[in-house]
Amino acid sequence: MFSNGVKRELTWLITSLWIFLFIGWLVDDWLSFLILFFVFYIFRHLWSMRKFEIWMDGRTQKSFPPASGFWSELSYLVSKKQRALEKHVDINLYKSEQFKAASMLIPDGIISLDQMNKIEWFNAVSKEMIGVRRQDVGSKIESVIRQPDFIQYLRAENSSGSIKVTLPGVQARTYDVQLIPYFDNHKLLVVRDITELYQLAQIRRDFIANASHELRTPLTVLRGYLEIMVDHREQLPDWRLPLEHMDTQSHRMQAIIEDLLTLSTIEAESITSDLEDVPVPSILIQLEKDVLQLSSENHRFNFEIDQNLTYKGYLEPLKSVFTNLVSNAVRYSPDGGDITVRWYKNKDNAIFEVQDQGLGISKEHIPRLTERFYRVDKDRSRVTGGTGLGLAIVKHVLERHQAHLDVESVLGKGSLFRCTFKINNGS
Repeated sequence: MFSNGVKRELTWLITSLWIFLFIGWLVDDWLSFLILFFVFYIFRHLWSMRKFEIWMDGRTQKSFPPASGFWSELSYLVSKKQRALEKHVDINLYKSEQFKAASMLIPDGIISLDQMNKIEWFNAVSKEMIGVRRQDVGSKIESVIRQPDFIQYLRAENSSGSIKVTLPGVQARTYDVQLIPYFDNHKLLVVRDITELYQLAQIRRDFIANASHELRTPLTVLRGYLEIMVDHREQLPDWRLPLEHMDTQSHRMQAIIEDLLTLSTIEAESITSDLEDVPVPSILIQLEKDVLQLSSENHRFNFEIDQNLTYKGYLEPLKSVFTNLVSNAVRYSPDGGDITVRWYKNKDNAIFEVQDQGLGISKEHIPRLTERFYRVDKDRSRVTGGTGLGLAIVKHVLERHQAHLDVESVLGKGSLFRCTFKINNGS
């Protein structure tokens, strides 16, 4: 029930009390000796407390304070707890050193930032990549990376995703920079060198843009002659069917080239127009008229539009988003199917949705829908005239607007495409 130290203290207390009382009885003054005992007992505890305090302050090299009874037991328990804490600290220190050693070997730059975005520590690769130095510890990261885009990304309330930063130098390098929150408002800044990948992507974009431009001119000439021949196909009865096929495929090729040029423009971030209040309700009303012609009135449309909800963005790219999604619903919905288009506000977001009763999409295809030229049903895409670039355009336009696309689909029952736009100033 009691520890050994408490038992010793009780034994000493009872024994000492009997001795003092016995002496008091002998001299016939037991009350004085009883008072003397309590004074001695209190003084003994004060003296033990003082030695314990000196030991706790570390002013003695002894493992335990020179005390007995209750204080020796307390000293033992404190010492035991201290050894356990020291062992725990040693383990954590070892793990911390192990983590830092591992971070030094990671090929990406890693910089730890505190709540004020001040540098706490960094690995060796960060020094090579962005020139952070030991004397920069305690300074704000903005003094090291001074790019306006990075500073805006750093100060954003929700720094999700990553950004590309190109740092000048003898050989300019391009980095993918990402902030990862961790441990009580601290952040890890991960810097990845993507110069070679970025250059390859740029070469690909330039090739597609240049090839599309070069193909557009000869295609225009061919289409001009085809149109003349199609207009006089009655005079060429043997060529009527081939001419119709060539005319259809030339239209499809022209659509592919136009989509490639649009995609190249968006990917190259060469949209030069300013943000403006886009009259989304007016655009959707006009789109309703256009898709009725595209559908040849074979589908039932239901447009649910918030007439007062506009959005601040890029007009033409947003038009392409709305057109692509609604056109896809028409292409992949059977005749007589219902297509619902919604534009509404949900909390702090503006939502554009297109819901159809089409063929639906298997789950394994959904993550790849926004890849260029990716088709779930290639045969149907050729028949309906799809270029395979529509959703890739949608993805890149939404990224330019810090928006995202969600797809919900059940095979055989239809699909729901939802674009979520954060409502910004002026929306």
